[in-house]
Amino acid sequence: MARAETLDFSQAALGRIDPALQAFVDSGRVSGIYAVIARHGRIRYERTFGRMDLARGTPMRPDAIFRIYSMTKPVIAVGVLRLVDQGRVGLDDPVSKYIPSFAAVKVFAGGTADAPILRAPDSPITIRHLLNHTSGLAYGLTPGPVDTIFSRAKLYDAGRTLEEFTDSLARIPLLFSPGTQWSYGSGLDVAGRVIEVASGQTLDRFLDEQLFRPLVMRDTGFRIRPEMRNRLATVYTTGPDGTLQPVRGDGLMAMFEPEARFFWGSGGLLSTPDDMLRFTQMLLDGGVFGGTRILRPETVALMTRNTVPPELTPVPSGTLRDPTYGFGLGVAVKVDTAGATRPGPVGIFRWSGYLGTYFWVDPENDLIAMVWTQLSPGSRVPLEATFQELVYSALGNRE
Repeated sequence: MARAETLDFSQAALGRIDPALQAFVDSGRVSGIYAVIARHGRIRYERTFGRMDLARGTPMRPDAIFRIYSMTKPVIAVGVLRLVDQGRVGLDDPVSKYIPSFAAVKVFAGGTADAPILRAPDSPITIRHLLNHTSGLAYGLTPGPVDTIFSRAKLYDAGRTLEEFTDSLARIPLLFSPGTQWSYGSGLDVAGRVIEVASGQTLDRFLDEQLFRPLVMRDTGFRIRPEMRNRLATVYTTGPDGTLQPVRGDGLMAMFEPEARFFWGSGGLLSTPDDMLRFTQMLLDGGVFGGTRILRPETVALMTRNTVPPELTPVPSGTLRDPTYGFGLGVAVKVDTAGATRPGPVGIFRWSGYLGTYFWVDPENDLIAMVWTQLSPGSRVPLEATFQELVYSALGNRE
């Protein structure tokens, strides 16, 4: 922990963060919050608010374990890129090189979900397409025939293996020919299977050996271990009466249980803020942390710059793309400040999880910030936007 002035923060301005975040808890909009700001490799601000579990009255802990959902995606991307650095995977390799069922994938060309018209893609899906969401793979988020087909298939089943998932997914038509549009999709799940095939290890074992142990991410993994239960934050949603209710019986929640078979590459990791602070610091420092190199600097630079040309317009609907952001490999990248609704310079890279876990990394200011809760969906409250405004109002503020 460092003093505010040593990291060019205003202590008075930082003091405005506590009441703003506490207000989310006091209003009953979220159960609990963890927030941290780090600069120059040192923590400047770290606070917890509210409860990990309302019924038990358990206070939010700094070492609370969260289901990070889509924040899993950047971790999978780093796993793939580690294999790229090792020469075992090429970004422009066709996915079918590792998963033969993808050699027969088709593109939706018209018709309905019950009677689709299909055609061959103009080019094969590559590893790069998986990581930057230009593969055309569906995710159930875009209204239309393809996502109807995807949703009917009920692919996200904890009893299914990753191999079974990807082979089933390959039979669902693509939204578009790979590389021609951008749509937030299930590509990182497929990337997880590529890791398994290329490494000869299950996804959990590969990530543990290649990322989690070297980065000392002790609490990050796909399954809830018995010793984690008392630190696991409860997931809440807003009930019909407007109060927070624990989420029960959600099929996706089964993904985290010990008996699950599926390694959910697009959303299945449990982690702590401390673990993810190590992960993001590694990226900020060009692929190295604590003397251990995970990625080459050139690979991190590729991951954290925009790879989606502006002419690749997003598929209409809620595909999560902000016009001031492009997309790198597993992370969104800020490409413009004109018209931006949030502060911060070009070059920020970030991602989030559906339940309200957020991180952003600002290379220009050598800064990492995270704010986490467990709310389904987290987008119901402007937690990240509020926190980001407060962080930048304190940075360089001499009041």
